[in-house]
Amino acid sequence: MTLTTPAQRQAAGTMDFRMSGLLLLGLAVATASLHTLLGDVGWWLGAFGMMLIVFGTAAAARYFFRQRWLGTVAAAVVGTLAITLFFAADTAFLGIIPTATTFAQFRTLMDAASSSVAVQSIPADATPGIQFLVCWLIALIAVALDGVAIWWRSPAWTGPLLLIVVVVPSIVSPDLSDAFFFELTAVIYLFIIRDRLRRVQPGVAVVVGAIAVLGALVVPLALPPVTPAKANGTGTGLIAENINPIINLGDDLRRATPTLALTYSTTSDTGLYLRLTTLEHFEGKQWAPVESPPIPGNNVSAVGAAPGLTNGVETAQVSTTIQVANTTGRWLPVPYPETKVEGLKGSWFWEPEALAIRSQDSNMQGQKYSVSSLDVQPTDKQMENAPRSPNSPLAVVPKGLDPIVAKTAKTVVGSAKTDFDKAVALQNWFRGGTFTYSEHTPALSGFDGSGLDVIVPFLKSKSGYCVHFATTMAVMARTLGIPSRVAVGFLPGKATHPKGADVTVYKVTSNDLHAWPELYFEGVGWVRFEPTPSRGFEPDFPSAPSAPSTSGPTDPSSPGATSAPTTTPRTAPRLPDETTTTSEAALTNTTTIPATGWAGLIALAILLMLGVPALLRLVMRRRRLESVREGDDSATRVWEELRESARDLGIDARVSSTPRQLAEYLAEYLAAGPTPSTAALAALDELRTTVEDESYAYPAYTFVGEAMASNLQIVLRGLRRATPLPLRLRAVLLPPTLVDRALGRSVVRA
Repeated sequence: MTLTTPAQRQAAGTMDFRMSGLLLLGLAVATASLHTLLGDVGWWLGAFGMMLIVFGTAAAARYFFRQRWLGTVAAAVVGTLAITLFFAADTAFLGIIPTATTFAQFRTLMDAASSSVAVQSIPADATPGIQFLVCWLIALIAVALDGVAIWWRSPAWTGPLLLIVVVVPSIVSPDLSDAFFFELTAVIYLFIIRDRLRRVQPGVAVVVGAIAVLGALVVPLALPPVTPAKANGTGTGLIAENINPIINLGDDLRRATPTLALTYSTTSDTGLYLRLTTLEHFEGKQWAPVESPPIPGNNVSAVGAAPGLTNGVETAQVSTTIQVANTTGRWLPVPYPETKVEGLKGSWFWEPEALAIRSQDSNMQGQKYSVSSLDVQPTDKQMENAPRSPNSPLAVVPKGLDPIVAKTAKTVVGSAKTDFDKAVALQNWFRGGTFTYSEHTPALSGFDGSGLDVIVPFLKSKSGYCVHFATTMAVMARTLGIPSRVAVGFLPGKATHPKGADVTVYKVTSNDLHAWPELYFEGVGWVRFEPTPSRGFEPDFPSAPSAPSTSGPTDPSSPGATSAPTTTPRTAPRLPDETTTTSEAALTNTTTIPATGWAGLIALAILLMLGVPALLRLVMRRRRLESVREGDDSATRVWEELRESARDLGIDARVSSTPRQLAEYLAEYLAAGPTPSTAALAALDELRTTVEDESYAYPAYTFVGEAMASNLQIVLRGLRRATPLPLRLRAVLLPPTLVDRALGRSVVRA
């Protein structure tokens, strides 16, 4: 469409400005749906700043230039410069113009983001790599939205672009989608497409659509909630343990809606892994727990010593109170190694080898109990000096294991000498970025389970959930002569701070069901490892004190503590072929955004948001004055600018007033000011005379554009001096006439 008249150009500019605002709002809401994936809000503020820069640049460019495509191009250029400034300024020319080194740093940040996503749990921390990835993608989508909606005049195509953002949580996991942001984005999309509708009744369609979408949001809130089944051992809301608790673990993890399993508070500084039982033997190529009959005297009020733990290892006492919710079964979740359990209802006993707490006729659901346990703190030297135990029955390689598993294990550990270094090498290999966590890949690819037959497919696909990581690491450890088993239980859960409570309460759901390998080290006992990326946390082994370690095997029945090691964490050895090594090392030399940088980005975005209305109004006024000076416009055009400027200052400039009536009113306003200006009064009179001559004496009068523009500026300066400061500030920061245009209202009142 060719815009030939000033009125047509002004109408098109108003529509473009309104469309930019709708696009900004839609993308901001769509991006907020990612809150289920990323913690905190800093990443969203950075992304919102990029949106303001892109859409603000596009809107400003279209007011300076009449070509629509220039707005999109300018937005793309400025967006690129902003990304460069905030993420790679040290590699750019003048800090903003990207170079070949800049793009290399962008690739490094991309690699770091990929590695960070692979190893973090959800919601993930917004590392510099993730911040870069989010800002870059949002800026790219913002430019695309501006292009299709304003340049190509095809706002309907903004729907797929917004959909790309809001479906990301659903792609990661259906449980992570947020219907509120999804449907709110849909409502904004209705307004986006309405802005270009030219049919007879566009309002009816939009209203009906909005009611339908909002109804989908409101109706579920009015319906009664669906509560889980109660404690009869059945029901879809329950997490049920079978004879082998690992069998249904995958199905429990894939629940559409997480179910609260239990809550607990503890004296530990961190959350606790809560173990149900251990799986030590293969039966029919399937891990199976060892179930011993009740032993007289094995009362849970005094649990036996942890197997293999000696008094040369530092320990600390931990007290934990647990309330079981929607979990049913006969194994009790407790931190390992427990020493005493109190408050249980029913008959419970402890098993000698696994120290699992079990019952033959009672149920854990609804139980509230307290557990005393030990926080075992072996040093790295104690772990390295532990005697090998290759003849243990739990170091025997299962029959029928594919030889490729043992070969892979030897390749991974490389030249590692001790069993401890080999175990750490295996753990780091799984968590190093090559493997990804997925609850759906095994089911879709046909290797869901924990038997021997899933290990090779898992190693090939490099994608699975905790059962596959725990099983594979445990079996690979056995091929290296290290005794191993698989523990099943719960991750530490999410820390909460209930109102009025003075303790931290951890909430554990079905999403926290977990399996992990435990490896045996003589003198230390069974030690937890965490190979599953993005889940849980790795065990910490402090460095030994300067005095020689005395952690040899002594009295296996005494778990007492001796010397206190230092708290310097041990740096686990990294494999040279890990995919994250290069990117992580490179990233340490790159420029990342500190807190002050993000504060600067937010401040820049706020200033831009505040300055855009003033800039747009200034551009409109200058374009009018330039047109007047060039003689291409009329005196009424100058009078129109005077009327709108008065309206911005809060002066009652009614469009129904004649030029003489308005001039008289403005003259009174000027005279009532603190410093009346005779020059402004004279210029106002000249403007009024010229407008009347154009209306009533045409073509006898002569239009002198330069004089008209000069008189207008003199009058406006006088009006500003006569206006109180708050109204002057409002006229600059939020001009009422600009708001009227954005809302489609008459600029001046009748």
